[in-house]
Amino acid sequence: MRILVLGGGPGGYGAAFEAARLGASVTLVEKEFLGGTCLNWGCVPTKTILRSARIALDSRKAEEFGLRMDPATVDIERLMERKQSIVSELRSQIEASAKRLKVDVVYGEGRLVGPKTVRVTAEGKDADYEADAVILATGSVVFKLPSIDHTLERVWTSDEAVSLIGIPDRVLVVGGGVIGLEFACAYASFGSEVHVVELTSAVLPGNDKRVQKAAQAALEAMGVRFYLGTKADTVEQFGDTMVTTLEDGTMIETDIVLSAVGRKPNSEGLGFPEAGIEMDRAAVKVDAHFRTNVPGVYAIGDLIGGMMLAHVADEEGLCAARNAVREFEAAAATRFPVLEAIDYEAIPACVYTFPEIGVVGRTRDGAKESGLNAVQAVAKYAANGKALGEGEAEGFVQLVAEMGTGRILGAQIVGPHAVETIHEVALAMRNGLTVKAIVETVHAHPTVSEVIKAAAMDAAGKCGV
Repeated sequence: MRILVLGGGPGGYGAAFEAARLGASVTLVEKEFLGGTCLNWGCVPTKTILRSARIALDSRKAEEFGLRMDPATVDIERLMERKQSIVSELRSQIEASAKRLKVDVVYGEGRLVGPKTVRVTAEGKDADYEADAVILATGSVVFKLPSIDHTLERVWTSDEAVSLIGIPDRVLVVGGGVIGLEFACAYASFGSEVHVVELTSAVLPGNDKRVQKAAQAALEAMGVRFYLGTKADTVEQFGDTMVTTLEDGTMIETDIVLSAVGRKPNSEGLGFPEAGIEMDRAAVKVDAHFRTNVPGVYAIGDLIGGMMLAHVADEEGLCAARNAVREFEAAAATRFPVLEAIDYEAIPACVYTFPEIGVVGRTRDGAKESGLNAVQAVAKYAANGKALGEGEAEGFVQLVAEMGTGRILGAQIVGPHAVETIHEVALAMRNGLTVKAIVETVHAHPTVSEVIKAAAMDAAGKCGV
């Protein structure tokens, strides 16, 4: 069978490679670079920049660790070279995998011109590609507020920020979500004066209140100033100075305004509605198995909304590929007798600020809203030897579990290595384990993961297990 994947990001190339492994003949259409936003302009570049930012921040705290050294300064050219070398290395690995799996990669602007036909425009020429099944994986684009003139040279989005045009002395970040806070953290670590404007009453909208307060407090300790429950009414440029006026009349002068209010599905002008595909505004509508309303056409990743995260797109791509091949290949149907779906409850989400944040599943309030009798247990890093030794004793592990059974419903971690340790809880949730199972698992000492066990011990007592 022939499968065509439109979009070469984590979901797209993941789907293409899985379909090829299952024996399909695969064409992968990508307009620019394999790896998509995540590898080229998002996840990987920002985490590379944040690593340098962490070193800069630590250099200013050297005396606390018994060391004498001058605070680090930023070499933009070298930082840019390092970031680009990492991106290029990972991109080359994806290209090598495509070649090894015999995936035909076609570069150009692709759009649907029929339910199972994609027209690719490259160097002024059009070519049509037909397939038995099509997987749409066109990702997302930066959302731009209509109130901000993005043609102004000193108005940036995340795309300009990761391009490392420079480290501004003063920057105003519009948006207190994940993207906004990560850049605020990086710039503050590099020594910038940082202001953050957020429309809602708290940073990281939708997260647990304890997490929100901890994230804000940590950034405020780094010098970041927050303006919550308000918006930027006007953003104007006067020479080299940006003047942002808030709803209440507050005027903030900075060198750069960074618009970081999120992303939206990339569907405009790609022919989806014209091909008969049902939409939910900019997102493509799918069922639990990533099927659109048009037979043989699937959609995944940021394009379908929901959890717009690279690892989610990757998992959705694997599922869509298996389901698509299963339609046509008896061997695949035997291997995957049931259509593939995803348990989103057990998927972690991470924020790479200082300290890191990792969350999975439900908050206590969310569990109660669903009718569950939930308890909450909290253990802090302040008594953890590893965290104290690393100089990161702020933060906590918060577990949410079901009364009576001890079934783990969710967790929120703010602290050292949170983006790594959250997976212990995710694995437990995915396999229906209880807090007692974590308690009975020996955790090495000294490690920060011991705080998870401490929270589980408290939760077990509260649950009566």
